[in-house]
Amino acid sequence: CYFWCVQDPRRVDCVIVISLPPTLPDVARFQRSSVPVVFVDVGNPICEPFDRIVINDVAGGRTATRHLIDLGHRRIGYIGDIPQAGFNFTAGEDRFEGYRRALIEAGIGVRPEYHLDGRFGRDVARDLATVMLSLTEPPTAIFASNDTQALGVLEAARELGLDVPGDLSVVGYDDIEMADFLGLTTVRQLLFESGRRSVEALLRRIEEPERGPTCDTLPVELI
Repeated sequence: CYFWCVQDPRRVDCVIVISLPPTLPDVARFQRSSVPVVFVDVGNPICEPFDRIVINDVAGGRTATRHLIDLGHRRIGYIGDIPQAGFNFTAGEDRFEGYRRALIEAGIGVRPEYHLDGRFGRDVARDLATVMLSLTEPPTAIFASNDTQALGVLEAARELGLDVPGDLSVVGYDDIEMADFLGLTTVRQLLFESGRRSVEALLRRIEEPERGPTCDTLPVELI
């Protein structure tokens, strides 16, 4: 997602790039331009020459998994989404890395059968969760990489006659409005704050064009 801030209708004064990692040619093009650019929710190192507002998805994945471990779970599944071709999103990979690190830190093996990825969507996640929960030794908890997929996990549990959280604990990510309605444990991102800080960074860049690039990392919170 690109957002343009225009003061003069004849030209673009600044650009916000949200979630989309640039290619090397993109980086070169931005560097040649005099237009200020800020990247939001893009952790790719090639963005380091620019101002960035980043969300620590690795920490978020670790926090979600650590919560399940603290509840006593040792068989914890992860359902992720396959990035769309051409977009190079990394959030799902970072959240899985946080999940993996939390398991290793707790001395729990990372079991491949407990990691399934599929196209983004509730229905796909429901099917993946059904497969995972039908294993001979199914997980007792599942961390979904976003709340939409977590809704699919809840559907699968209901169809299999499993009580949540009695038989299965579920954690999502994003804290969408539906999560509160369903009582879903999730990881909240400060999305409004990221938008506010990105505009502040652009205004500072316009006022101080020679200032070095900054990286503002926003925290995540378990809800």
